[in-house]
Amino acid sequence: MNEEQRDNKKPSTSLDARFASRPQVYARLQKIADLMDQAIAEGCTAEEAESRAMEQIQKLGGELLGDWAREQEQRSVAESRRKNPSAIKHIKKK
Repeated sequence: MNEEQRDNKKPSTSLDARFASRPQVYARLQKIADLMDQAIAEGCTAEEAESRAMEQIQKLGGELLGDWAREQEQRSVAESRRKNPSAIKHIKKK
């Protein structure tokens, strides 16, 4: 049994629930599914369908990394404020 299968024994949360806080990611997944349905309906070759899917998956990856970076920044700021509440927040001057 590989490691991935062992991890799947945990009760899984539905994708709808997991992406409820990330509507843009959920929308991207829906778009990928729609594009694959459209590719099938248009009679695209496997190469064309793969190309379309890969483009959308790359965009999805960028969005996921962007979400991760924002969450990391928020955690870092919160941790810094917790450790040093008297620290001054620097903001860009106008």
